[in-house]
Amino acid sequence: MKRIFIAAVLLFSCFMILSCGKKEKQEPQAEEQSSRADDASLAETFVTINGEKLTNGDFRDFISYSYAMMDPENRDNRAVMEYLKKDFVRHRLLLQAAKKEGAKIDEKKLNTMLEAFKNEQGEQTIAEMQKQYDLDFSKIEDILRQRVLVTEFLNKKTGSTEVSDKEIKAYYEKRKSELSDVTLAHIYHIVTADEKKAKEALVMMNKGISFEEVAQKYSIAPEGEQGGDLGYIDISTYPDIFSEALKLKKGEVSGVLKSEFGYHIFKLIDVKDKVSSYDYYKAQLKEELYEIKEENKIKDYIDGLYQKSKIVYADSSSGDSDSK
Repeated sequence: MKRIFIAAVLLFSCFMILSCGKKEKQEPQAEEQSSRADDASLAETFVTINGEKLTNGDFRDFISYSYAMMDPENRDNRAVMEYLKKDFVRHRLLLQAAKKEGAKIDEKKLNTMLEAFKNEQGEQTIAEMQKQYDLDFSKIEDILRQRVLVTEFLNKKTGSTEVSDKEIKAYYEKRKSELSDVTLAHIYHIVTADEKKAKEALVMMNKGISFEEVAQKYSIAPEGEQGGDLGYIDISTYPDIFSEALKLKKGEVSGVLKSEFGYHIFKLIDVKDKVSSYDYYKAQLKEELYEIKEENKIKDYIDGLYQKSKIVYADSSSGDSDSK
């Protein structure tokens, strides 16, 4: 099972940057003096971790992208600020540990992430964002590089995670009251945007052309590429129109059915009635348990770092040392 690659998620899930307070309206001749004051403020120590002094500017760079993208209403949220301070300290603690142990970055993985971000945002959009929000993407890339290094380091420190059938069964017993037996139906599905296309598809099947071939030609749903095959599904988790498939006999094809999503044609292949909740949810429970064990291992390692570290904020309002 693959580990979750948390670097990008962590980078872009934060909310704001350090606020320097509202600026007073200034006369033109005061702009240069104000700029020098801002530069001095950014250079001031924000927190000292194991003797390493980190500045207000370091903190601002760390969360600059999130600040630019966040809802302005949250920029003065104290709880959000406290979370970001702790996230920054955790990150720098891990970065120190990674560098101390000579951890190396996976350049290929980093480049893949950077390209994915650039492809998603677009070079032109990035240029516009830099101008509009006063962002420096070279600094954002540097933070992402740090995140990748920390993630790779954590993966090696915590080792592989295994989930046994015994653990899954025990976890299931805890969750059993929330889960119920399900009816699974193996169905094929075609959906079109207009009724004419759906009727054309039905005519083709009546002429002997296979459901799979017709689905590949007419269906606008993702499963159309697989001939409309949805496999075994819990129809109760799908839109109401899918319950019509249960009214069919095995091997039977429905007529054209209308819903808010378009025009549907179903084919029922098989029904498994009252599948045990354990069998149905086992894969999901295994994934959940895996994530819990991963998070606990990482938390334990980080807790150990805190216990061995000295963390002092320059701002006395944050306390003499950071809490986890």
